Amino acid sequence: ERISMVVVGHVDAGKSTLMGHLLVKLGHVSQKVVKKNEKNAKEIGKSSFYLAWIMDEDEKERSHGVTIDVAQKSFTTETKS
Repeated sequence: ERISMVVVGHVDAGKSTLMGHLLVKLGHVSQKVVKKNEKNAKEIGKSSFYLAWIMDEDEKERSHGVTIDVAQKSFTTETKS
């Protein structure tokens, strides 16, 4: 059974952060990627953005701190694909 999720919200509502956090909690993002994002975000003074960067991979998105393009990620769980 497949579940499709759409996250909608105002600018700076935390949509990318929410989905990045979900992917980390489900184990679909390696700790290496999380640590790299934490380090890189801290270096440019945006330390709270590291989870959002799981979704926002474009350098323009990261430097501006906003999602520019639609992001899509797929994942599976034990009961859903």
